[in-house]
Amino acid sequence: MNTPAGGAQPPPGGPVFAPLPGAAVDAFTRTDATPPRYVIHLPVLAGGLDSALGLARTLARSLAARPEVDAAGTTVSEEDTQHVRHWVFCDWILPDRRRCPLAAGHSGPCAPDDPP
Repeated sequence: MNTPAGGAQPPPGGPVFAPLPGAAVDAFTRTDATPPRYVIHLPVLAGGLDSALGLARTLARSLAARPEVDAAGTTVSEEDTQHVRHWVFCDWILPDRRRCPLAAGHSGPCAPDDPP
């Protein structure tokens, strides 16, 4: 087995210093000119994933007129597995830099006509 200079063994599972996720880098490099963003977690009880997606779509569209709301970025997750998220709207970026406003997994081409 090859060892690095000095005879030290490399750590199991990869390098000691892995790159930070983009959000972590942004948190450390943010200046006062870029205010922090906050996410509101509003737990709701839905009867299943389809019901939760429908409710999230309705809520996002009803709040889309507010400049603080990124309706196209709406996701749904189970309460105990919040790291597994399901997109409510299609996440495809359109030529005008907006997201496709159709439901995630829609059939047919993306369309910019129907804002979230």
